[in-house]
Amino acid sequence: MSKKVLVISSSLRNKSNSEILARQAAKGAEDAGHDVEFITLKDKTLNFCKGCLACQKTMRCVIRDDASEICEKVGNAEDS
Repeated sequence: MSKKVLVISSSLRNKSNSEILARQAAKGAEDAGHDVEFITLKDKTLNFCKGCLACQKTMRCVIRDDASEICEKVGNAEDS
């Protein structure tokens, strides 16, 4: 049974040990037959929360950065 797997590398350096490990995890999931998406945070714009709590009313963040897209991908991945 194939699952949607999301692997996120948070390393800021190219070819770091953390990124290599994340890519190997993604490869292992692909080899097991899963649908894998790999993203790295090093080229993403992520800003700090302003604490305005608007998200609690609108279910959307007022900050326009890449966090919303990443959160959507996390929500679409399947848990084990």
